[in-house]
Amino acid sequence: MNNRGGFTPLLLKRQGLLAIGSAFLLSACSSTVQLPEFSATGYIADEGVVRLWRLNNTASEPQVIMSVYSFYKKPETVITFYEYRQNKLWQVRSEVINPNDPSSWHLRLNKRGEVIFMQQESQKQKRALTEDERLRMVFAASKEREISEALTIGKVNLVQGIWYQNTMTTCAGEKVSVSFEGPEQRWLKTRTRNSSKPSYVAWLDSPEGKQLLMVAEHDFCKWEPTKESL
Repeated sequence: MNNRGGFTPLLLKRQGLLAIGSAFLLSACSSTVQLPEFSATGYIADEGVVRLWRLNNTASEPQVIMSVYSFYKKPETVITFYEYRQNKLWQVRSEVINPNDPSSWHLRLNKRGEVIFMQQESQKQKRALTEDERLRMVFAASKEREISEALTIGKVNLVQGIWYQNTMTTCAGEKVSVSFEGPEQRWLKTRTRNSSKPSYVAWLDSPEGKQLLMVAEHDFCKWEPTKESL
């Protein structure tokens, strides 16, 4: 189960992290900002953790943004791909991974932003999206684009790794020394103390320090996207 066990102090940092990115974004408005071709970041949402991976072209325009929303209190993860063509939203593909009610959502637009395909599928039943659902998907795409840009400019980077026998190894295979704030470090050790198996950890690394996002029992290193795979 991917959760933070109700450890609430981390929630207080959400506004701060977004403020860091927003400040950098506002200060850069008067000049062209060169974003990296590939970046990973994340933030704490109302009901869980959002991890974002983004692939840009040479003009710093998004090609693909991948969002993974992991909830705290329900066994559900939402994986969404926002795809762009010529700097305009072209397609949204979303999959809700839920053992009781899995579903998929698909929206495709033309260059004028008009719908050319939209569908939701659940329990092998397909239907067209409602206008409210379409608007929510387009709004979410805009929000995640802005947040990923702001946090990347603010150097808020997502790192994922494996915690085993008091050693942290990133998904890329590099052993790192990671020190979180006291309550976070104690919570991590308590969360993994009685486990004989590796735990999978996601955290943010920013100019303001490190923030533990989540600890999971499943191996998300297996599917962590790269520049080549995204």
